[in-house]
Amino acid sequence: MKILIIKEDKKMKKKQIKIIISLLVLMVLLNGCYGVDRSFKQIRNYILENTDGEYDTDFEFSIGSSGISLASVVVSFADTEEPIEEILSEISSVQVGVYNYKDASKVTTDFAGLNHLTNLMEKAGWEYVVRSIDNNELTAVFVRVYEDQLNRVFVISVNQEEMVLVEMHGNIDKVIEIAIREGELNLHSAVN
Repeated sequence: MKILIIKEDKKMKKKQIKIIISLLVLMVLLNGCYGVDRSFKQIRNYILENTDGEYDTDFEFSIGSSGISLASVVVSFADTEEPIEEILSEISSVQVGVYNYKDASKVTTDFAGLNHLTNLMEKAGWEYVVRSIDNNELTAVFVRVYEDQLNRVFVISVNQEEMVLVEMHGNIDKVIEIAIREGELNLHSAVN
């Protein structure tokens, strides 16, 4: 009788372990959060290797379509009139990286630094649509078009403390259309 109980306890423990492992795998798959992909890493490495200064990675993550769908469900319960749910439905993935400078004295946040960054991204196949320098921060937005559709956006923001990289895949044309339709984009053009 005692042996039978021990065997059943071992079977129960194995079953519980299998259930826990299955739930963990399911949570990761449904969440859609993973490390950044090879393309993002290549751009990150290209920028970091070709700019002054050394960096420590603060964090990097990617949210895939499952994670965005989950976020869309959560947002649907929010009391807001913003078209966030509609915008999220057009995005297939987002990747984010934040990198802290080891030596801020080597960071270039002037027009020369912005031109250098633009040249690096253009060599990697990206085209800038917005570039800005404000105080000690530079920001640039780059796009890629595939089959006449704007499907990738890459944002780079650099200040004296950190560099932030964000890449978004999806139907970016539609995201912009929604934002313009809802009056959320106040578009102004710079006068030279």
